[in-house]
Amino acid sequence: RDFCLSRGLGDVYKRQEIVRVDGTETAIDVFLNDNTSLLARCLNFTQFGHHGTWVIPQQVIRPPQTQEVKGLKPDYLIGGKGSDGYRWFVVELKGANEKIFVENNGVVCFSRTVNRGIFQLLNYINYCSSAQAYLRESLRLRGLREPEGILVVGRESELNDDPRKQEMKSAWNRLTSNRIQIRTFDALLRCSSSSYTCLLYTSPSPRDRQKS
Repeated sequence: RDFCLSRGLGDVYKRQEIVRVDGTETAIDVFLNDNTSLLARCLNFTQFGHHGTWVIPQQVIRPPQTQEVKGLKPDYLIGGKGSDGYRWFVVELKGANEKIFVENNGVVCFSRTVNRGIFQLLNYINYCSSAQAYLRESLRLRGLREPEGILVVGRESELNDDPRKQEMKSAWNRLTSNRIQIRTFDALLRCSSSSYTCLLYTSPSPRDRQKS
């Protein structure tokens, strides 16, 4: 347990460095594909509790139909079981170096990257809802109904520099009832750090383990 804890904290620090130095979608995605358990801990705002979490990267949920109808392959499917039953999330990653908002003639609006990410999530969620029975059976996505969406993009510094942007992001999450959330990479880093801090305080000492 102590070894796993140290390794987990090392992964958190490594991710912080990747976000700070590179920040591209590709660099972050490569790291998370090799550390899916870290992503599960980063997303502790999904509130799965201690019932277990499944992280499925790059899963094709719909193969290409025609040249016009492309396939669907979200970055991550994350599921878990809490006190209220199963919950599933579709997670779309964009770069930490991407802007969440742009300003046109004094009007704040979503950037092209965020608009694209939201539209991708809408496609994934809508298909999962319509094909939920097929996905539960063929991909063994236990308890899948209509998943929720999480778009991870950008840094909080952009929001801190402009209160209007922070207000608009909060309004989006509130008005969509968090059905499609927009989260920054800073939020994920805080979640990952707090998760391992919790493990640090709850992990039994070697002496306690000998008594048990």
